[in-house]
Amino acid sequence: MVAWRWQHAVGPITSLTATGAETLGFMLLGMAGLRSGFLTGEWPRKRYAVMAATGVTIGWAAYAAIATFDIAHGFDARYVALSWLTLATPLRPLTIIGYAAAIILLARPGGWLTTRVSAAGRMAFSNYLGTTLICTTIFYGYGFGLYGDLSRAQLYLVVVPIWLLMLLWSKPWLDRFRYGPLEWLWRSLSRFAWQPMRGSAFTASR
Repeated sequence: MVAWRWQHAVGPITSLTATGAETLGFMLLGMAGLRSGFLTGEWPRKRYAVMAATGVTIGWAAYAAIATFDIAHGFDARYVALSWLTLATPLRPLTIIGYAAAIILLARPGGWLTTRVSAAGRMAFSNYLGTTLICTTIFYGYGFGLYGDLSRAQLYLVVVPIWLLMLLWSKPWLDRFRYGPLEWLWRSLSRFAWQPMRGSAFTASR
C-alpha cells in the first residue's frame, strides 16, 4: 500500500509541504491555549461563550458556503482542492477555537464527558493509529474495500461509532495503566528507558 500510494497518490513529501506548516501551527496554538489557561477552563465563562458563538457561527456559515460552492461544481477535484487548501484554511483556527470553547462550556469538571475526552486526549497517539487501522480495514482492498461506496451521510455510520469507541475504551485503559500503548512505547524510546506501565494514569499524574 505504501509503495502504491507513493507512486499514484499524493506523496508524503508533497503532503508535508501542503499541510505540515498548518499542522505545526495548530500544535503551537494548542500549546498557547494550555499555557494561557484557555484549555484548562480558567477563563471567564462569558468569554468562552462569546468565543464559542463567534467561532462556530462564522465557521458553520462559511463552511456552508464552501460546501455549496463544491456541490455546484459537482465535487470536481480541482474545486475541492481549492476549498481545502485555500478557502477553508483561514476558517479552521477560528472554528477550532469555537469548538474548544463550546466543549469547555459544556464539560463539567469531573463529569462523564470531561473525563472521557480527557482520557481520549491522553491517548491521542494510540487512538489516531487505531482509527487508521480501523478505517483502512473498512475502506482498503485488504479489508472490506468500501472506498467510494458510501455516501457522505453514510460515512457518519463509521465516524460516530469510532468517536464513541475512543471515548469508551480510553478511560478504562488509563484506569489500569499510566499510558496508552503507543504513548508508552514513544516515551520509552525517547527517554532510552522502559517507562513504568502499571498503575492508573490519573493517580500517577497527581
